[in-house]
Amino acid sequence: MFARLVVTATLATVLASAQGGRGGGMGGGMDGGMGNERGGIGEGGMSGMPRPQRQSKLDQIADKLKLNKDQKDEVQTIFQAAMEQAKPVNDQISKGREVIAGAIISGKSDDEIQKMMEQYAVLAAQITAIETQAFTKVYALLKPNQQAKASAAFELMAGMFSQRQGGGGRGRGERN
Repeated sequence: MFARLVVTATLATVLASAQGGRGGGMGGGMDGGMGNERGGIGEGGMSGMPRPQRQSKLDQIADKLKLNKDQKDEVQTIFQAAMEQAKPVNDQISKGREVIAGAIISGKSDDEIQKMMEQYAVLAAQITAIETQAFTKVYALLKPNQQAKASAAFELMAGMFSQRQGGGGRGRGERN
């Protein structure tokens, strides 16, 4: 029974975090566009005062690594390919969440739920592998002085291609 409680709490946390953000490919779009950012009354700003725009993940990484334009373009291409590779896995993760929630609600056994959770973990590991492969390709583009700053860029990439962390391409793209 305790295992079921832990699984239920974990799933509730995952579902809540998935619902909490507005998604958005790579935290603001790779071009840094954030849509209409005029801050007026009712939009969280003071009338007529513009809200500061948040940088996209790509721009943050480019700034950290001091990428030149050609490098930034190559990194963008790498990230786009990784997003395409991650999309079907993210779709499976979403379906897996639904199946796990349904199993918990319908009172499936702890063993059945555990098997589903193991399958879910495999999918999450696949997303991490995609992220790591993308970082490896980015790292290969860097000059030695840029490579020294690579760990900070890798931290920024954490969860970048996961729907839960805003890499799913849904919403307005304001989540970093």
